[in-house]
Amino acid sequence: MTGDEFKAIRKRLGYKQAELAALLGYGSSIRVSEFERTTNPIPVPRLVALLMMAMDETGWRPPSD
Repeated sequence: MTGDEFKAIRKRLGYKQAELAALLGYGSSIRVSEFERTTNPIPVPRLVALLMMAMDETGWRPPSD
């Protein structure tokens, strides 16, 4: 999954970077930003990419705490 694909899914899901970072268990929005940046992006981990695609395709959202 490319950073652009990741960002597009995040936006379709309606999450801000900080919200998605918290959902994925990252300490800050910086990790999400690193996936999405155009210069030297960090690869999206396979399981994170699969989760994002599943959420995008099925509309599933984790329950709110």
